[in-house]
Amino acid sequence: MRQMLAIGDFVFSVYMDTDYEAWTRTAESGIATIDRAGQHPATQRIGRPLQTISLKGQILGNTGGTKLDLLRGFINEEPQTVVKGDGVVLGLWMVVRVTENGSRLIDDGTALKTAFQVDLQEYRP
Repeated sequence: MRQMLAIGDFVFSVYMDTDYEAWTRTAESGIATIDRAGQHPATQRIGRPLQTISLKGQILGNTGGTKLDLLRGFINEEPQTVVKGDGVVLGLWMVVRVTENGSRLIDDGTALKTAFQVDLQEYRP
């Protein structure tokens, strides 16, 4: 089975209907501008901010909520190792937000299409 990405033991994979459509990784410079009265602002390096990753996708079928429950379980847990599909280990990351949007509901309220976004933040002890 090929994987796109793994967060701990949760695997994003086309073959498991847990694939995502978009990946955004953000790294910032850690430079701040400090206003000064009567002078030009000063620029100062304040440290390297933590990186973030955001994954967006959708799960078709009635299992979307159950699959996302596994990711939601990581929110209050220890940091998880994140591994890209090519085997590159990205290090430890915290799941900070899981957003779910269900649509195409059937009579018992179960969504047959679940759009999701998972937000991760780099962990540095």
